[in-house]
Amino acid sequence: MLKRAIDESQAVIPLALMDRYGRPVVGLRISVTPACDLRCFFCHGEGLDDKSNELMTPEEIERIVKVAMELGVDSVKLTGGEPMMRPDILEIVSRLGGLGLRDFSMTTNGFRFAEIAQELRRRGLKRVNISLHSTRPDRYAIITGLDPVEGARRHAQVLEAMRAAVEAGFNPVKLNVVMLRGINDDELDDLIRLAEELSSSSEIVVQLIELVGCGLAAGQRLEHYYLPLSSLEGRIAQTAIARITRSLHYRSRYLMPNGVWVEFIRPSGNYLFCMNDTRLRITHDGKFKPCLMRSDNEIEFLKAMRSGASDEELKRLFLRAVEAREPFWKPPKKEDKIMER
Repeated sequence: MLKRAIDESQAVIPLALMDRYGRPVVGLRISVTPACDLRCFFCHGEGLDDKSNELMTPEEIERIVKVAMELGVDSVKLTGGEPMMRPDILEIVSRLGGLGLRDFSMTTNGFRFAEIAQELRRRGLKRVNISLHSTRPDRYAIITGLDPVEGARRHAQVLEAMRAAVEAGFNPVKLNVVMLRGINDDELDDLIRLAEELSSSSEIVVQLIELVGCGLAAGQRLEHYYLPLSSLEGRIAQTAIARITRSLHYRSRYLMPNGVWVEFIRPSGNYLFCMNDTRLRITHDGKFKPCLMRSDNEIEFLKAMRSGASDEELKRLFLRAVEAREPFWKPPKKEDKIMER
């Protein structure tokens, strides 16, 4: 149950915005477009399984973030598809960059990023995650659905985006890598070396991500490519000089002797991931999405906004979405633990 102060004449305003499972909601993950210039075969499309092309305007994105900030949200990550495919991405960043967010970041595949990295940083973007699922151009082409020539060109473009991110002062810079059995599972050392080469004034994090089969990826028979990250983490743990556990998703992060951080993200079957999720997703077409793995409990707000809804009405919709939050993977029950013994 939400801890809240109630005023019958206005929206319900939480003292500490918590969902029914005691999880605080302090961040938003906002998809600004479903469009992408790559065709990664494992893409889950932010958990969406429809083809809606409706887009929030920069003004609407700014307004819903302001509403969320009044309820305690202080962190925003822009995602897609590929957010850089929005021709107005600089306006979106500029609007949000001036709101005083504690943390403001973007995830990108590198498209167009190098050419406007400095401007994005100047307008208030603080961090960036850049997807690079292989250090090898030929494998990158296979993963992203490109022909070998175009794959090599785009691979070089991603490397340039990484260098531009460091030069622009983004900190940290994260390399997002979905680990795939039989494709890139032998590249961990190469990824760490690449990160070391890129590091200078910025902290570089190699972020290893477990394969997820939901949304657009549902039903695509990805089991063959699924790779549990436990074996890779065991290797890293043996040589790391430090380890921390992040509060978000209870992620483990290891500091390697060369100064590179390696972080593990395990969303599949992991109740610790779900029970430590502090972010609410917003779809490109203006819905609150309480869970990546579900599409049956989304709360639409864009139609209400365009029909003249007040900020107080939007707050009520936000709070409905928080109420609807439920861990997809839950901790085992006490009796289950007894049976396991």
